[in-house]
Amino acid sequence: MARMMMLFAGGEQPVVPLAPEEDAALARSEAAAARGEFATDAEAPAVWSKHGL
Repeated sequence: MARMMMLFAGGEQPVVPLAPEEDAALARSEAAAARGEFATDAEAPAVWSKHGL
């Protein structure tokens, strides 16, 4: 799906492989999502602020 969107946006970009620690972090995030562990509405702004968003 992402590649299709990139094609529509003006061209396909090269795939950038994840570093081992990035791959592990993604796996942890996917596992938490599969367990239904999501930030609450009260927790979300704190996470955004932590990352300057």
